[in-house]
Amino acid sequence: MRHLTAIALFISAATGCAVVPAQQSNNEPAVQGQIHDEKALASEANRTSELLFHYLLGDIASRRGDGSRAAESMAKAARISADPQVAVRAYRLSMHAGHFESALEISELLRRLLPESDQPYFMTLKVLTKLGRHDAFFDQLVLLLDRTSSSVGSHLRRASQILGQEPDPAVWLPVMERLVERYRHDAQVYLAQAWLAYRAERPEVADSALNQALVVRPGWEEVAMMQLSHFNRSDNRKQLADYAESFLRDYPDSSELRITWARLLAEWDEYEKALTQFTELVERDPENREAVYPAAVLNMELGNDLMATRMFVRYLELDPEHDQSRLFLARIAAGQIRYDEALSWLSAVTSDEHVFDAQLRTAFVLAEAKRIYAPLAHLLQIVPDSVPEQVRIYLAQERILHQSQGPEAALELLDTALIDVPGHGDLLYARGLVAAQLKLVDKHEADMRRLIELEPDNAHAYNALGYTLADQTDRLNEALVLIERALTLLPEDPFILDSMGWVHYRLGNTDLAREYLQKAIDLRMDAAIAAANTMPPEVERESADAFVERVLAEPAEAGVTRVIMHSVVWQYVPEYQREIVTKAIEVAGEKATADAPLAWVSLEANRDTHRHELAVRYWAGGKADGKDWQRLAVAHPHGSWVEWEAA
Repeated sequence: MRHLTAIALFISAATGCAVVPAQQSNNEPAVQGQIHDEKALASEANRTSELLFHYLLGDIASRRGDGSRAAESMAKAARISADPQVAVRAYRLSMHAGHFESALEISELLRRLLPESDQPYFMTLKVLTKLGRHDAFFDQLVLLLDRTSSSVGSHLRRASQILGQEPDPAVWLPVMERLVERYRHDAQVYLAQAWLAYRAERPEVADSALNQALVVRPGWEEVAMMQLSHFNRSDNRKQLADYAESFLRDYPDSSELRITWARLLAEWDEYEKALTQFTELVERDPENREAVYPAAVLNMELGNDLMATRMFVRYLELDPEHDQSRLFLARIAAGQIRYDEALSWLSAVTSDEHVFDAQLRTAFVLAEAKRIYAPLAHLLQIVPDSVPEQVRIYLAQERILHQSQGPEAALELLDTALIDVPGHGDLLYARGLVAAQLKLVDKHEADMRRLIELEPDNAHAYNALGYTLADQTDRLNEALVLIERALTLLPEDPFILDSMGWVHYRLGNTDLAREYLQKAIDLRMDAAIAAANTMPPEVERESADAFVERVLAEPAEAGVTRVIMHSVVWQYVPEYQREIVTKAIEVAGEKATADAPLAWVSLEANRDTHRHELAVRYWAGGKADGKDWQRLAVAHPHGSWVEWEAA
C-alpha cells in the first residue's frame, strides 16, 4: 500500500496547486504561463487519478480471484506509472492469468526502467518459453550473455532451468545446441546443455555434453557433481560409486566432489567408507572444516573414541565457538568413565543454542558418577526460559530419581510437576508409566484417560492403557478395544503390534498372537521402508524459485495460514534459486497480516551434527515477525528418535 499512499498524496498536492489562485500582474505573458501550468497540473492530476483507478481495480480483482481482470488493470497501471515495482506485479499477474503477450510487453518495459538489472531479461525469457518462440529466446539470451562476461555460467544455468520447467523440455534442445555452437569454447555452456538434457530425459545428450565440458576444462568438478546428482536421482548406486571413485583417482584434489561422495556414503549408512573419504580430505588439508568435523562424528559413531577426541579437539582449534563439539567430547569422556573431563567440557558450553542441553547433560553425568545429591541439586539451579524447558527439567529429575531412589520417588516428583504444569501430556504419560510399574492401575488409568481426553489421537496413550489392563487385570476385552484403537491410529507401529499379540495371548487366541508378534518383530527393522511404500509421492516438476514465486503471487485468503515447507531438499537447490526463494518469501512475509499469516517450515539435515532439524519462520504482521528461525525439534536421520524443543 506504499504505492497507493504516495499516489494519493500526489493527487492532493497536484489538485491543491491547481486551485490556489496565483498572485500575478495583468501582463499577458504571465497569464499565459499560468494557464499553461494549470493545464499541465490538471493533466498530471488526471494521469495520476487514472493510475490510482487501475491499480486499485487490479488489486481488488486479485484479492477476489479474478486473475484476468487483475492482470489487465495492473498492466495499465504499469504503463502509466513507469514504476518498476508496479510493473513487476503486473508481470506476475499477467503470467499467472496466461496473458503472455502483455507479460512480454511489461518485461520489455522493465528492461528500459532497470537498464542495469539482469532480472528483466530472465522475465522476458520465461514469457518467450510460454509463447514457444525459440528464435526470440535464443536472441534474448545472447543479448544477456554478451552484456556481462562475469556471469555467463550462472546465466546459462538459470536459462536452462527456465527451459527445464516446460512440459516438454526436449523441444528446446535445439536452442541449446545453437548456444553450444556460439559459445563452444566456454565449458559452462556444455554444463547447461547437460542439465537440460537430463530434464528432457536424454541422458545420451547429457553424457556427451559433460564429456565435452571436460575436454574444454579438464578436471572440472562441477561436471562430476552433476553426474553424481544424476546417478543419485536415478538411484543407481553402483554407477555413482564407479564414477566417483574413477574421477577421484584421476583428480584426487577434487575436494568438493570427495566431500559430496563422503556425505552420500554417510547417508547410505556406509560409515566406514565415508570415514575413509573424510580422512583422506583431512590428510590433504588439515584445516578443512567440512572434513574434520564429519570425520570426528563418524569416528565417534564407529567407536573410535581416541581418534574422535583428537578430531573434535582439532575442530575446536579451527572453530573455538563450536559448542556441539564440546557436547560430543563430554559424551565420549563420560562413556569412558572420565566424568571430571566430561563435566569440564560441559561447563565450557556457553552458546544459547546448547547451554540448556549442556546443563541437563551435566546432571546426567553427575548421576552416572554416583555423586548422590549433586545431580538433583544441579537441576534445581537451572532456570528454564519456557514451559518446554521446565518440563524437560522435570523429566530429567524423574529419570535420575527413578534410577537412584526408585519408582516411588519418581512418582512423587511427577505429582509435584503436574501441580506446577497441570495437564501436560509428556508429564501425564511419564507418571502413567511409573504408576503402571508400581502396579497402581487406577492411577495409571486416570492419567492415560486424561491424556486421551487432551489428545484424542495419542496412539501411545491408548496402547499403554490397553497393555496395562491386559497385563495387570482381567479386563481383557476392554484392553483389546483400546489397543485396536491405537493400532487404527498407528497400524504399523511394532510396539502396538506387540501389545496386540500379548492381549490375544491372554485371551487364548494363540494363532493371532503369534501373527501379531511376528509382524512386530519384522517391522522393528523395516518400519520406515514399509510406511513409505504405502503412499508413493505425487511429484510435479517445477524449479523451486518459479514455484514459490507463482504460489505467493496468488492472493492470500483471510483466515488461512499459508505454509511453505521443504524437507531434505534445500541443500540441492542452487544458490541463486535459494536467494530468489528467500527473497520472495520475505517479501510476502512483510505483507502478511494477523488474519492471513505466512509460515516457512524447514526440515533439513544439519551437516555438523548429522541430525535433522525442524524449524519455522512466521509472519503475522508484527515488526519482529520472521526475523529468526525457531528450532522446533531435532531427530535421528532415520527417525529412530525425535526430541521436541518448542511447543
